[in-house]
Amino acid sequence: MKNPTKAIPFKLNTCILFFLTVTLSFAQNSATTSEKAAKPYQADWSSLQKHTTPDWLYGMKFGIYFHWGPQTVQVASKNPEMTVLEAIDAWKGENFDAKKWVDLMQNAGAQFGGPVAWHGSGVVNWDSDITDWNSVNKGPKVDIYGSLAKELRKRNMPIISSFHTGDFWSRMWGQLSKEDLTYLNPYEDNSKYATANEGRIAEAIFKAWFDRISEAIDKYEPDMIWFDTGFGGTVKGELKKYTDRGRLLPEGDNELISVPESYQQKLISDYFNKGQELGKEVEVFYKTHDIPPGIGIRDIEDGNLLGMQYDPWMADINMQRHFEWPSTWFYNPVNKVKDAGTLIDMLVDMTSKNGRMLLNVPPKADGSFPEETKKELYAMGDWLKINGEAIYNTMPWIFYGEGPTEVTNPGHHGQGKERGELIPKYTSEDIRFTQNGKNLYAICMEWPGEQITIRTLGSKGKLYPNDIKSISMLGSSESIKWEQKTEGLVVQFPKEKPCDFAYVLKIERR
Repeated sequence: MKNPTKAIPFKLNTCILFFLTVTLSFAQNSATTSEKAAKPYQADWSSLQKHTTPDWLYGMKFGIYFHWGPQTVQVASKNPEMTVLEAIDAWKGENFDAKKWVDLMQNAGAQFGGPVAWHGSGVVNWDSDITDWNSVNKGPKVDIYGSLAKELRKRNMPIISSFHTGDFWSRMWGQLSKEDLTYLNPYEDNSKYATANEGRIAEAIFKAWFDRISEAIDKYEPDMIWFDTGFGGTVKGELKKYTDRGRLLPEGDNELISVPESYQQKLISDYFNKGQELGKEVEVFYKTHDIPPGIGIRDIEDGNLLGMQYDPWMADINMQRHFEWPSTWFYNPVNKVKDAGTLIDMLVDMTSKNGRMLLNVPPKADGSFPEETKKELYAMGDWLKINGEAIYNTMPWIFYGEGPTEVTNPGHHGQGKERGELIPKYTSEDIRFTQNGKNLYAICMEWPGEQITIRTLGSKGKLYPNDIKSISMLGSSESIKWEQKTEGLVVQFPKEKPCDFAYVLKIERR
């Protein structure tokens, strides 16, 4: 007869083994679940599309950033033979003062801003632990990004940092870390890296790109980051007028010079997760179709868009007109600045269409700003002190505006071509709308004289009779007479202009 007690240890061992397996599996699943909870964004587009635009960003309509680097020195030298390396040695920036820069931003009425953190020259504008090619060890020998971020944070201004690395494949020196065996010497020919990856850019270059931007994010914790050309490369088709084809690949050239998707996804997911860790909402800006829709906000370079847009967007606008190339975004006295009236008109039009403006204000090589630049920015600030409530924290209305004038050359660089002559010149018949709560703002782009008739606000339109409670003009203490007729809202204007540019009627609805 078999002894039944001899089978007990086997059964117990089996049970214990089963229990340990289940426990271990549960622990692993819990760890995975916990990790996903701690880092909700994975490095794939479907996960990243779950990101939503921060609530605070909807109210941000006007920001300022600065193109400053060795390119500024090259332009100032008037020597077409000056190399980037020579320009770096000559770049002293002796008058750079982060406090004065942010003072200028605030005096202009900007709500947010920041530096161009990296502009493809091989030198990053922060105190890098990865590469000696940074603005602390080279050039002005100051932490441009860090000092500006610190000053902006003191004043509770959201920080945007931009990365313009579209030409990093042609300037590959200084891109790799000292620990990397393939460290590039800036004084040698490194062109082989342009085709080292089976005919495409070397993987080491993309890793260096990723490491640098990741370092900037970790060090300075920006609220917004913007990726210029090179991140996705789709702007090439935009500039060739393939916009009517959408994303259908046109005939001919199928080359797309961009960062691989894996690096895009990893960088954005790390950034979104970093925001979660810090307990704040963050956002990414990108050129048109560089990444799939619904992940960030698209940017239009030096241009504008036709009509109301369903999604929020941004235009980075150069304060300088493009008279002389190259390096038009860096300070050049030949490239005269746009006047305040033009910039305000652009800001108003973009705001009415669900957009916002990021204005490039380029400093001189020494880090100071020319008087003509400050004059126009102060004028913008004066206008916004009076009329800012029609811009800041507003949202579009049902109609973005009325009148005969609209953008004639929409899209990238549409407002920069022909020395800025393609920027619309608005008339007294042109009106743009914004709103906040019960207040509807009708912004008259030019002074119409004694009265104006706003067709959109007629009694058979969106506003019914008795919907309007009162009307006033921002900056004016004069009482406003008005009458809502079938053909439109007839408003008597004050005798005195309250400001020098666009004029805002504040319409309080019941």
